[in-house]
Amino acid sequence: MANKTTPDIDELVIVTVKKIFPYGAFCQMEEYNRECFLHVSEVSSGWVKNIRNFLKEGQRVVVRIYRLVPEKNMIDVSLKRVSDADTKRKLEGFKRDKRVSKLLEVAQSKMKTKPTMTIAEVSQKMVVEFGDAFSGFEVAASDGESALTKIGITSDWAAAITAIAKDNIKKQVRRITGILTLQCTGEDGINVIKSLLAIDGAEVAYLGAPNYLLAVEGDDFKKCEKKMKTIVDSVTKTAEKKDCSVKFERNE
Repeated sequence: MANKTTPDIDELVIVTVKKIFPYGAFCQMEEYNRECFLHVSEVSSGWVKNIRNFLKEGQRVVVRIYRLVPEKNMIDVSLKRVSDADTKRKLEGFKRDKRVSKLLEVAQSKMKTKPTMTIAEVSQKMVVEFGDAFSGFEVAASDGESALTKIGITSDWAAAITAIAKDNIKKQVRRITGILTLQCTGEDGINVIKSLLAIDGAEVAYLGAPNYLLAVEGDDFKKCEKKMKTIVDSVTKTAEKKDCSVKFERNE
C-alpha cells in the first residue's frame, strides 16, 4: 500500500465524506490521500430521495472503486456495492495495518545500528509471504526469528520484530468446524459410533442423531484444514470397514 498512489478497480477503500451535493458527494481516501466521487445512484440500492438521509459530512465509510479515469484524474466509488461483511473486514484490516506500522517503527527505533532494510521493504516481504504484515508479527511471536530470516528479512530486523512481537502479539487461535453425519445400522451401532467419535485433537459435540459438530483449533487455518481432513479421512475409512455411512460438510 505504501508504494501505491492509485487504488485498483474493485478495491475497498476507507473515505471521509467532505462535500455533499444533491447529485453525489466528494470524499477523501484515507489510504491514498486522494479525492474520489460517490454518485447518488451508488449510495444505496434503493431510491435515494435525499442523499443527506444516507450521508453526513465528516462521516467515515468503506466504499468500492468501480471506475478509474486516469486522464481526467477521476476516481468513482460505490457504497451500495459494499456489504456489511466487506466493511467489517476492511476496517479490521486497516486497523491491523496501522498497528503494524507503529510496531515496525518501534522495532526500528530499538536497533542500535542503522537498519539494513527500510520499513517498506520489510513490510512488503511479510505481505508477500504471510498475506499481510501483521501476520508476519504473529508468525514471529510463535516461530521466532528464523521464520523471518528465511523469507529474506535481515537478522537485525528479524531480531527486533521478534522481540516486539513476543511482547505485544497474543497468539491467535484459529477454529474451524463442520457437521459430521454418521450412521451405523448394525446391532452394535451405538458402540461403533462412540468408538468412531473418540477423536484425539478435535472437539465433538452431539447435535442430534445422526449429526455431530466437529471442531479443530490451531494457530494457522491451513494447518487446521489439514488436520480436519486427516481426521475425517480416518473416520471415513474406519466407518466403511464397519458398514457405516459418513458424510462431512464444512461450516463457512
